[in-house]
Amino acid sequence: MKISITEKVTTAIVRGSKGYEQWNNQHHLPDYLAMILYELLMRQELTQKELTKLSDMPKQSINKGIKLLQKQGYLALKVNPKDKRAKLCHLTPEGKKYAQKKMQPLFDLEEKTAQEMGAAKMKQLLDLTEEWNQIFFKYLAMQEEEDNA
Repeated sequence: MKISITEKVTTAIVRGSKGYEQWNNQHHLPDYLAMILYELLMRQELTQKELTKLSDMPKQSINKGIKLLQKQGYLALKVNPKDKRAKLCHLTPEGKKYAQKKMQPLFDLEEKTAQEMGAAKMKQLLDLTEEWNQIFFKYLAMQEEEDNA
């Protein structure tokens, strides 16, 4: 049975995601905690809604992670000056140390991978992945509209 290029691409995308799941398991981090730590290290502060959208994880999982990190003193909330109803999540100084310690092995792994691939291939990978996602989600939305019609 011949596998189409589309099936190969899909398998590669899924396999890449599984790599992050495997890393999280090896480092004893639930996916939702790894995602929160990763995103807050990169972006400094985000609302719960933004974290949910970026991670594509259930709101309940992100909320669970926020509460856990708050309880440990690693995460704090502050009022969003742009929207008083929303609170911004940010890592405390202790939380930044914890997140850096937990996530640095992943950053190192990503950097080694990127270095081996080279800048040109990394740019091409980014461009093609973004284009794939844009087209895929366009057709997914159209399919959903048809299913609901």
